[in-house]
Amino acid sequence: MHIRPTPHRSKPDSVPFIARLDRRGFIKTSAILAGGLIWQPKSWAAQESFSIKDIRIAKGIAIEADDGTIGTSAGSSFQDLKTLNGHLPKIRELLLGKNPLDFTLAGETLWEAIYPGKVRLFGEGRDPLTGELILNKPRYSGRPGSISRHTPTGRVFIAFSTVDVALWDLRAKLLKKPAYQIIGPGQRNCVPVYWRPGEVGIAPSEAGRKARAAFDRGYRIQKWYFSKGAPDGEAGFKENVELVRVLREELPDATLMFDNHTIRHSDDVEYSLRLLKAVAPYKPFWIEEPICPEHVDGYARIKGETGLTIAGGEHWYTRWAVKPFLDRKCVDFVQSDPMWCGGISEWLKICELVRHYPDVKVVPHITSPWIVAPHCVASQPAELCPLLEYNSENGKDTLEKHMQPLPDSRMGMALPQEPGIA
Repeated sequence: MHIRPTPHRSKPDSVPFIARLDRRGFIKTSAILAGGLIWQPKSWAAQESFSIKDIRIAKGIAIEADDGTIGTSAGSSFQDLKTLNGHLPKIRELLLGKNPLDFTLAGETLWEAIYPGKVRLFGEGRDPLTGELILNKPRYSGRPGSISRHTPTGRVFIAFSTVDVALWDLRAKLLKKPAYQIIGPGQRNCVPVYWRPGEVGIAPSEAGRKARAAFDRGYRIQKWYFSKGAPDGEAGFKENVELVRVLREELPDATLMFDNHTIRHSDDVEYSLRLLKAVAPYKPFWIEEPICPEHVDGYARIKGETGLTIAGGEHWYTRWAVKPFLDRKCVDFVQSDPMWCGGISEWLKICELVRHYPDVKVVPHITSPWIVAPHCVASQPAELCPLLEYNSENGKDTLEKHMQPLPDSRMGMALPQEPGIA
């Protein structure tokens, strides 16, 4: 079957995965979103008396309450626990004896005490811990020519995220509730998912077969990867375009997104522009990370010249790094990862920020431990967080058992009901 490319429209005719609310639900959610904050959690600290008696760092974080309840988070493999361990005396000073149900205790509590005022430099395009200008530059690891996914500073903030997530796990266990029920107002027992294969560099023909098999199982929303960049020459460029063509011809009715998996390390705006203009006729729902993370000028130019829907943010740390992209109107879906951006508390601050930018949504990147992002998405209204990422390869053991068909034939994830972040 051959499908003739059609002219691209900046917005799709419909957004099939945005949940439709009944009138009562819409009014309730609109009232929540219209308020000063997305959600003001109950003052459980005033009703329940607990205190933090111990904080331990091993492979991750364990925070123990005086009744013996322990909140934990193994955290991301990218975190810098060695640096965090050096700050442990200060962290203990800030948290020991405090009521864990005090929701003002957060990752931000820690980094503002340890690095006061520094995090705001992200919003100015500078590294908060070195002062280095990072705006519009690719991330280098320190070795000549070596590109890095996370910066050394980013790894420190990822470690702070681990403390924050452990606090939320402890709170939910103390309250005997699944975490999503205390994180936010969403109270969504099941959320729609988009499927991604976890494979980069798969041949287009094989991708087509796998995409069809997943679609037939109910995964109507899928994300695939561009694995070739400018160094791969014209052959690599054609392979990227061929991937899109094959998938669209195989799945004409699917919602298809594409991640610039390799290109995100590059500052070659011209290559990204050429590629995205070439694939635009196949109507990708979004293009993810079209250029390296801090390249706000590149994002703005790509958005302006292609009109495509742009997703990004899994590699942005804290809300201060997010705001310049929102202000430039060059990102439509913010993908801040609660395991990387500063923790669940900081992710909620990002949601609060995004709420002020019409038509922008939050769909967090998902990483190990795979269960944190689902709790975050389920905690928020569908208008703000319409969708959950499902890494079907790496997250399968944790998430597959929770997948179930939705009434509209898409696939969704049912949230765990055990206390904590289970």
